[in-house]
Amino acid sequence: MHDSLLLRMNANKDRIWNLVARKLANEASLSELDELDRLLKLDPEIANAVYFVLEYWDLPIHDFNEDFESSYQVLTEKLNQQGFSLQTTNNEEVDFRFVPVQKTKLKLKTIFLFSILFFTILGATYYFYKLETSKAKTMESVIVTKNGSRSKIQLADGSIVTLNSNSKLTYDNSKFGTKVREVFLTGEAYFDVTKNPNLPFIVHTDNMDVKVLGTEFNVKCYPGERTTETSLIHGSVEVMIKDRQEKLKLAPNEKLVINNNGSEESINSTGIDELSNIQSNPVPIIEITKLTLYPNTNDIVETSWLDNKLTFKNEKFETIVTKMHRWYNVNIVIKDRKLKNELLTGTFEKETVFQAIKALQFTAAFNYKVINDTIVISK
Repeated sequence: MHDSLLLRMNANKDRIWNLVARKLANEASLSELDELDRLLKLDPEIANAVYFVLEYWDLPIHDFNEDFESSYQVLTEKLNQQGFSLQTTNNEEVDFRFVPVQKTKLKLKTIFLFSILFFTILGATYYFYKLETSKAKTMESVIVTKNGSRSKIQLADGSIVTLNSNSKLTYDNSKFGTKVREVFLTGEAYFDVTKNPNLPFIVHTDNMDVKVLGTEFNVKCYPGERTTETSLIHGSVEVMIKDRQEKLKLAPNEKLVINNNGSEESINSTGIDELSNIQSNPVPIIEITKLTLYPNTNDIVETSWLDNKLTFKNEKFETIVTKMHRWYNVNIVIKDRKLKNELLTGTFEKETVFQAIKALQFTAAFNYKVINDTIVISK
């Protein structure tokens, strides 16, 4: 009698899990659902495990994606209440092993079946969480150039971007060209934008946003430098200055310059009697000027880097040294204050850094020496 009762109870448990599987697969008939309810009432012990599985089976995956760790803790706590402990091997991967933490009346087969179902739920949740996290990471495209290098890329809309040394371009490749045309720039880049009146192209920088429909322009926004610049070659651009909430439009061959320091210091200050010059001739923080043409060749100084030329006209030695650092990927330091403010004009194309330094010595009288990996310039 006892043996036949035990066999019938085991058969009921097998039937219960069979019906649970059909219910989760949405294949159970109304009569089978009624049968499942009746069997669970006859076996309250196994009913706890079944209700737990059913509760978390229907929980939307996106709820886990938003905060997987919190959801994981909830599942673990529920499991502990049922008499099991879920162990983890590290922060990245989950080891789905079930260990009794206290004596339980649940039979071994119930434990085994419950473990399989719980493994399925939590394993699927973890998989989709990782999948969504991976997708989120791959949506962002980042192009980076180091000192001494340049790079040209074509975006999904056909626009071409040329990155100067030590620059970074970031954009969302899942939306770019279809929903938006927005990029984020640090450094310097030349944009040849495919025309699309219905989808403006926007370049975001720390101090300004440049909006165009289709044109060619240059943006320079290196961190730590005194100015941010937008130079327009063809077409038209609209520039919004972030801290002033003001929009300005440029015409071809115009350049907008922002003083990043927010002072009234002249952007084109010569450095000679600088203080008195500022006091008598204050200049606004924002200036719109014509593009700079190099003597004799009429090369546009602002975009000469596209032709592999390092060109400068009446620029401070200190500013030129910063450009040379990026151009040649060599550390250069000026020790003398007056030398820093000395104005120089020149262009380098195939010259080495030492040939360029020696050429500058003809204009500015200075000495230099190499200390470790740094060129030190002094009087």
